[in-house]
Amino acid sequence: MKNYRSIEVKILGKDYKYKVDEPEDVINEILENIKSEVETYAKKTGGEEVDYIFLLLLLNERLNSIKTKQEIRHMVDKFSDMLNTALRSNEEDSDEQSKSIQWG
Repeated sequence: MKNYRSIEVKILGKDYKYKVDEPEDVINEILENIKSEVETYAKKTGGEEVDYIFLLLLLNERLNSIKTKQEIRHMVDKFSDMLNTALRSNEEDSDEQSKSIQWG
C-alpha cells in the first residue's frame, strides 16, 4: 500500500491541498515550478484568473508531451532504419566473404 501524505501550496492567494506519494523533493520542485509559471502568467495577463491560467498551463504541458512523443517516435524510427541498414550491410559483407572463400 502506498504511503500518501498531504501537501499544500498557495498560489495567487488560494490554498491547494493534495495527497501524494511521490518523493518530497520532486513534488516541491514541481509545485514551485507551477507556482512560478502561474504567477508569471498572471502578471502577463494582468489578472488572477487561476482556472484560466491552470488550463493554459495544462494545454502547454499536453502540447509539449505530444511533441516529445512525436520526437521520440521519430528518433526510434530513424535509429531502427540505421540499425536495419547496418545489419543488411553486415549480412551482405558476410555473404560476399563466404562467396569469395568458397572451395570447390
